[in-house]
Amino acid sequence: MNNTLGKHVLIDFYNCKASFSEAEDLQPLVERAFDLVGAPVEGITFFHIDDELTCIAVSGNAHICIHAYPPLSYVAVDIYSFNIDLKTSQIMSTLKVNLRSDRIKATSIRRGDFGSIRDMRPKRKSKITTARRMKNTGARIKKTSVKMFNILRHPQKVRRAHRTTNK
Repeated sequence: MNNTLGKHVLIDFYNCKASFSEAEDLQPLVERAFDLVGAPVEGITFFHIDDELTCIAVSGNAHICIHAYPPLSYVAVDIYSFNIDLKTSQIMSTLKVNLRSDRIKATSIRRGDFGSIRDMRPKRKSKITTARRMKNTGARIKKTSVKMFNILRHPQKVRRAHRTTNK
C-alpha cells in the first residue's frame, strides 16, 4: 500500500524463562533489539507498578514498549515505526530468543490512510517452539491412546453407546 505511514506490531510472549525483578532489567533487551536494526536508542523510561514492569524506548521514528509480568511468565510488546523499512520481524526474533519464550502470538497492522476498511484488518501469526509442539502432540497422542484402549477393553459398551446416539 502506498498510503502506509508505518508498521505497528503487537506481540505476546508466553512461558518466558527470562527473569526480571526491576523494570531497568528490560533495558538490555530494548538496546539489543534497536542495535540489531541499526537504530540508536534516544530515550528510555521505566515503570514498576505492582507486578508489571514497563520499559518504553524511543528511537527516531520508532518506539518499543515492553510490559513484563514476571509472576505470569508473560511479556507483551508493542513496536511502532513510521519507517516502513524497519525490520520488525528481526526485533521480534531477538526478543523471543532473549526472553526464552516457547510460544508467541504477533499481530501486525499497517498504519495510515488506506481508503478501504478491508485493508485495515490486522495480520496475525502464531509460532510455537519445537518443544512445545512435541508436548502438545504427546498430549493428543496420550488422549487418543486412552480412547483406543477403552474401545479395545470394552467393545460392547462402545457398540451400545454408538447405537443409542444414532437413534
